[in-house]
Amino acid sequence: IENNSILHSCLVIPEGIISECLLLFEFSLICAHKMPDQKFIWRLHPLLDFQELKHQSKIFNNLPNNILLSNEKLDTDLQRSDSVLYRGSAAVINAINAGLKPIYYKQNNEMSIDPIYQQNIGKYVVASHSEFQNSINKPFSEEERLALINFSQDLYSPLDYSMFCDLFKGTKV
Repeated sequence: IENNSILHSCLVIPEGIISECLLLFEFSLICAHKMPDQKFIWRLHPLLDFQELKHQSKIFNNLPNNILLSNEKLDTDLQRSDSVLYRGSAAVINAINAGLKPIYYKQNNEMSIDPIYQQNIGKYVVASHSEFQNSINKPFSEEERLALINFSQDLYSPLDYSMFCDLFKGTKV
């Protein structure tokens, strides 16, 4: 994947649990075979590495050209993607703040582990390749993008260390 190929790149961000990685990677592999023009960037939680996963599953043996195993920084992967496929990863908040379209993969009859389950505007929930393809092909409006960014910033914002220091010193904020 070239650095300038931003469009049609889906960042796949599983949690740091091997079974969750394999579940999300297997689903996106099916999508990659059925959608050869769609790129997928597979990244791992910092606690895991691809060598470890390669011992757990044969899916890594013959990956199509539209799947990239990334060891880049999260920000780099966010910049070269326009959508994000996730399940329980809190990194979806970073993806939303970077303007990516969130797509949650939900298996049939399971309780949701979606960290942004409260948000419905601009987020897609898919259980099949065809639903994934439909969500990728739907336009992502600026209104949806802004609603998601506002939601994610209300949900999580970086710590303001000066406020913390003031509180710790006993001064009023």
